[in-house]
Amino acid sequence: MEGKRVKLSEQTADRLYEQIVEESLYLPGCKLPNENELSEALGVSRTTLREAISFLVAQGVLEIRRGKGTFVAENLPASGLDLTALAGVRARGRARDLFEMRLIFEPATVALACQRASDAELEQIAKRARRVERAAASGGNWPQADQEFHWAIIKASHNEYMRRLYPIINSAVDEILQIATNRQQMQEIALRDNQLILDFLLSRDEAGARYAMSIHMKHLINRLQE
Repeated sequence: MEGKRVKLSEQTADRLYEQIVEESLYLPGCKLPNENELSEALGVSRTTLREAISFLVAQGVLEIRRGKGTFVAENLPASGLDLTALAGVRARGRARDLFEMRLIFEPATVALACQRASDAELEQIAKRARRVERAAASGGNWPQADQEFHWAIIKASHNEYMRRLYPIINSAVDEILQIATNRQQMQEIALRDNQLILDFLLSRDEAGARYAMSIHMKHLINRLQE
C-alpha cells in the first residue's frame, strides 16, 4: 500500500511540474491554490499532495513561504539553459546543431519508452500520432501536434532528466519551424517517419525504434541543409 501511495505522489509531482513548466498554468512567483483546492483539482489526497510538493521543493521548482503558502520559484531550474538563444535561431548551421542534439537524445529516449511505457502510454502516443495526421490534413498546427507526439514518447521513457530537457529543446525547435521555408517537406517527413517510429514502439522493438528515430532526425537535418 505504501508503494502505491509513493508512486501516486510521484505522478502528482510530475503532473504539477507539467502544469508549471510546460503549460504555464502557474507562473514563476505565483502562489499555488490552497491545499484543499489543489488536491481536489489534481484528484489526490492532501497527504499525497504534500509529498508531491515536498519533492518539487527539493527540486527547486516550488518554495514554501512560512505563513504565506506555496509559491512557484522565481527562477525555475530549467531557466538557465536557453536553446532558443543558441541559434539566433535563424542561422541554418545552428538549427542543424540543434537537430544533431536531438539525434543523440531522442533515439535513446524512444528505446527506453519501448522498455518502460505502459500499454496506456503507448495508446496515448498512438493518439498523438493520429492527431498529427489530422492536423496536417486540415491545414492545422501540425508542428504543435508533432511536438506533442514526441513529448508523449519522452514521458513514456520515465527518465526525469530527459523530461526536463525536452521542453527547452522543444522551444528552440518551435522557433525554427516558425521560420522554416520548407515546412511542407518537413510535414511530409514527420508524417512518414512518425508512422515507422510508432510501429516499432507498439511492438516494443527497441532496436527498430531507435533506428527509426535516428533516420527521422537525419531526414530533418538533411532537409535543413538544402
